[in-house]
Amino acid sequence: MSSIFGTANTGTSSIFGNSNNNNNNNNNTQSAPAQQSNSSLFGASLFPAQPQQQQQQQQQQQWQQQQPTATSTIFGAPPQNTNQQQQPQQLQQPQQSSLYSTFPPNLTQAQQQDLARSRLSQAGLNPQRTDEKPIADRAAILVKKWDPQSQDTLLQTYLYNAVPSVYAPFYNKPNEDLDSAWEEALQKAPKLELEEGSEVLKSVPVLVRGFWDLGKRVEYQAHTLTAMQTRLHEMNSSLSAVMATHRNRIAAQLDDRNRMHKELEQRTLRLAVKLQLLRGRGYALDKSEEVLRRDLMVLEQKVEDPAFVSREEEIWGRLVGLRERGRWLEEEGKRLGSSVAEGKERGGGNGNGIPAEVLEKTKKILSAYETQLVHLGRELESVGKEYEDWQAAQKQRATTRR
Repeated sequence: MSSIFGTANTGTSSIFGNSNNNNNNNNNTQSAPAQQSNSSLFGASLFPAQPQQQQQQQQQQQWQQQQPTATSTIFGAPPQNTNQQQQPQQLQQPQQSSLYSTFPPNLTQAQQQDLARSRLSQAGLNPQRTDEKPIADRAAILVKKWDPQSQDTLLQTYLYNAVPSVYAPFYNKPNEDLDSAWEEALQKAPKLELEEGSEVLKSVPVLVRGFWDLGKRVEYQAHTLTAMQTRLHEMNSSLSAVMATHRNRIAAQLDDRNRMHKELEQRTLRLAVKLQLLRGRGYALDKSEEVLRRDLMVLEQKVEDPAFVSREEEIWGRLVGLRERGRWLEEEGKRLGSSVAEGKERGGGNGNGIPAEVLEKTKKILSAYETQLVHLGRELESVGKEYEDWQAAQKQRATTRR
């Protein structure tokens, strides 16, 4: 009986060749080796052949003569009959033959494989495995795994952009993204740490496929960083220019005030020397000199009066505060103007298209501005009254001198 990959019985022929073994029958208890021919599809076997030994021990038995098995081959000679009688002790040594040994020697390995497949097809056997995909399908799957334009590529991941939480709901899933991957990316979105007074931010996933998308993202980030650095340099240049202008103006004013102070100091010193000389000599001061002396004493008392100094510092501090407040109001007005313009473009809840929060902020700022104006008016009135009192005192002194 022949098998698919060879013959297991002695005296039989294989599919592509003839292998007959004649054995002499003996009635003794001696052992005689019988040859067994085994053949495989592409060689001796799928793995290196190992000799198999079968020993059968039979004591004092007589075997009947078996009928000769006759098999015909497809490409071989006519069958031959063999008479075989098994011995009590039989040792079988396998003989191995290859399909390639029946091929012409001038064929290549690929041609020999094609010829073997054709012979198997004629014999009704399928040389291909049904549980494996074709090589073309495997290559297509491999190409899809490494193609950045494919949805099944391995070169894809989700990165995250930090956007204001107000605009985060407007970022929807693109059509080419998978729902499961998008939901997983939303669940794995990192939470951003908030600083005091900063705007609330939220992470939005962005799909990146391949090195091209990653390079474009890096290029965009580098461009944004360059723009921010350029803006920072412009701000530094503007700040340096403002500081230089302020330094030059304040330095010039300080120089003028120092010069005037030195002149007044010298004049006061000369006047004090003259007064001391006159007092030491016993000369009496005339009316104008006496009035001048009293005026100098009054001025000295006013200058050295702590209330006057504190009043001056208070007025100066209020002026500085008003200047800073005016600058802040100007910036707030610009920001509100831009917010109003943006609200008009979007369209708010009221008829004018201005959001309610913008109107509330504007109302608060205008009320604060009105309070500052009222306070400034009061300060101006008090300063005006003091100036009028000073003018009246000067006129009275002028009349007394006359």
